[in-house]
Amino acid sequence: MLDSRYQVRAFIYNENLLNFFLASLILSAITSYRLAKPIHKVILKALRISNKRIFGEIFQTDDEDLLDDESDSISELEIALDKIHTKMKRRKALYLQSQEEAQAFMSAVSEGLVSINVDEKIHYFNSQFAAQFLTGRQLGQESLSLKDAIRDSDVLEGFEKTIREHKGNRFTVKLATLLDNQPRYFSVSVNPIRNEKTKVMYGVVGIFHDITELKKAEQIRIDFVGNASHELRTPLTSIKGYIDTLKEDFKTGQIQQAGKFLDIVSRNIDRLMDLVNDLLSISALESANSELRLEIIHPLQISEHVVAEMAVLAAEKNISIRVIGEAPPFTADAHKLEQILRNLVSNAVKYIPQGRTVQIRWEKDQKNHVVLRVIDDGQGISGEHLDRLFERFYRIDKGRTRDAGGTGLGLAIVKHIMQSHGGNVSVKSVEGKGSEFICTFPVGR
Repeated sequence: MLDSRYQVRAFIYNENLLNFFLASLILSAITSYRLAKPIHKVILKALRISNKRIFGEIFQTDDEDLLDDESDSISELEIALDKIHTKMKRRKALYLQSQEEAQAFMSAVSEGLVSINVDEKIHYFNSQFAAQFLTGRQLGQESLSLKDAIRDSDVLEGFEKTIREHKGNRFTVKLATLLDNQPRYFSVSVNPIRNEKTKVMYGVVGIFHDITELKKAEQIRIDFVGNASHELRTPLTSIKGYIDTLKEDFKTGQIQQAGKFLDIVSRNIDRLMDLVNDLLSISALESANSELRLEIIHPLQISEHVVAEMAVLAAEKNISIRVIGEAPPFTADAHKLEQILRNLVSNAVKYIPQGRTVQIRWEKDQKNHVVLRVIDDGQGISGEHLDRLFERFYRIDKGRTRDAGGTGLGLAIVKHIMQSHGGNVSVKSVEGKGSEFICTFPVGR
């Protein structure tokens, strides 16, 4: 009887315990659900914030719907995430803007720019670098190394040196480019790219500055100094030699050749005077302070004046100088126009054979510009000389030119005068058929 009571009480106790356990389980489930639901929504929104720009709108629930039925603490977390979202959007917009500005700047600069990583793989290049060194096929490649674009050993060694020593260097190199068939000179500056925080180098950037025009200017200066020194030394040597000879002759009383020697000395002094005057003319024309004294001139009148000056020289070689054509009065510097005519006509008279003809022809072209043509029927000029004919001291036949008394600066002066008038000068010539120098003056300056 006693055992039965204990059994009944144990059964009731176990049943109550089971009921309590079930009630606790149900209550826990309900509580967990109510707590987890808003947190789940916040997690969904966080995932949406972090992924929607990469994978698109993967969640269809609106942002506002996620705020429904949330506790105050969860709402604060949601507000914080919204602020993070806003900051992320603003920073991404600023990053994209700065990236676009940097790319626009890099493309606008005239120098070629290229950056590579430490494995010498090209990371970035601007349009100027691409135009100079990359073919269309290379532009389409995803992975391109520096040696694929430029095979010059000096360039590759310069980049490798920066990668190896972790410091910048500069060097000058002569490279063939895709822009033209002529090699060009570049001053290349290579510098490391480092992480802003760790200062670890992760690549290098190279700047290719085209200095071809500077090299040409430097070479022109070197040639000018050399040529001017030679032109001055030649008559000075002659003068010194004849003066020394005259001194010795006067000591011995042998003065029979004195008159001849003095004539030679006088001609060389005249040549020096012409050379110095031409050098001064070139300097004045190239000076920033050079001014034109513009006035209305009558081209035929000035032509006749120059022909009168050249009459004696032309008569010595039985050369006929004729002025033909018509041109209206136009605005120019009369003194400089006379200088143009004098140089072109005197060159023709000096260098064509005896008994030939020189024409001074004035006309207007289709653009209503005034055109001066100085034409001769001499031996002409070989085509290999035409491109360099207007360079200072350039001579077709050095010996013949010096014998004729030329300074080598006449055509260079003509070129500078025409440029100062806003015009241009050119030459046409065929060997054995004569030459034609053409000066075009723009009307309405």
